[in-house]
Amino acid sequence: MRARRRYLPPLRQLAMNNNHTSAAEFMKAKREGWRITPFQALNFEVADISHRLTEENLVGSGGSGHVHRVTCTNWHNGSTTVVAVKQIRSVGSLDEKLEREFESEASILCNIRHNNIVKLLCCLSGTESKLLVYDYMDNGSLDRWLHGDYVPLDWPTRVIVAVGAAQGLCYMHHECSPPIIHRDVKTSNILLDLEFRAKVADFGLARMLARAGEPNTMSAVAGSFGYMPPEYAYTMKVNEKVDVFGFGVVLLELTTGKKANDGGEQGSLAEWAGHHYRSGANIPNAMDVCIRYAGYTDEIETMFRLGVQCTANSPSSRPTMKDVLQILLKCSEQTLRKSRLECSMDFR
Repeated sequence: MRARRRYLPPLRQLAMNNNHTSAAEFMKAKREGWRITPFQALNFEVADISHRLTEENLVGSGGSGHVHRVTCTNWHNGSTTVVAVKQIRSVGSLDEKLEREFESEASILCNIRHNNIVKLLCCLSGTESKLLVYDYMDNGSLDRWLHGDYVPLDWPTRVIVAVGAAQGLCYMHHECSPPIIHRDVKTSNILLDLEFRAKVADFGLARMLARAGEPNTMSAVAGSFGYMPPEYAYTMKVNEKVDVFGFGVVLLELTTGKKANDGGEQGSLAEWAGHHYRSGANIPNAMDVCIRYAGYTDEIETMFRLGVQCTANSPSSRPTMKDVLQILLKCSEQTLRKSRLECSMDFR
């Protein structure tokens, strides 16, 4: 399904089209000052979500608000459904920047259907707060597995994550009309479900391009240090290659275990990795010690080199996400073959 340029449809029209969201739900939310706009068939008590945004349910915070893990009741059979609720809030009325981010995320995600992009279920709008409700991702964000206190991911799982995220971005760049650029690709915006399938998330800075390959001029620089390409700061023009750069940094994090801003004298990881590669230094020495001796040296080197290519200073020197995905799929096939061989040897 291709993404179309439109924003939130009228509440009444969506309510009529969504048989699973009852009139009582809408009336209850209206009495409490909330406007519900569903984008999927809902089977839980949407109007009760606002009462469950408590401190104990808080699972994350960002520049635009908080994310809560909320358990809702299925009003068909009494079972429970877990959702993630992103609360965009400011003191008093929402400021213009937060309004723009809310509108961008809702207008883009309400039309996207892809296994590797987080699913937006509905949004609730109030005078001082807006809520975006998503499927809950049990394994949280990738950055916590790479840089937090979680058990380090093995190499086969890292490849699965890389392929999944690449599939999501490839869909946005090459299958959506108009193309969508994320503008904030980073490990904290790649979420993992129970099976470690990657989902690209947080579309607050996302934009639709007028035409594939043609840059859009931004009014202000936005993004995260370590993930922003060099041309962004001085041209203010962005196209799909902005996302390729950010994804390249993610690949470098997956292979080295370093953070995006961990570049030592070079400043950022992208600069450090580029210098390491061009100097002819031994690539295995740059690998994350957690995977360095796992028997996948060739595959890790392939992903490291791809990360360096994606973070080239010149946008024209970076591959497209379609090319990136093809390389990662081959890397995945090789990893799977080695993993199966290792398992067969263990059973002998």
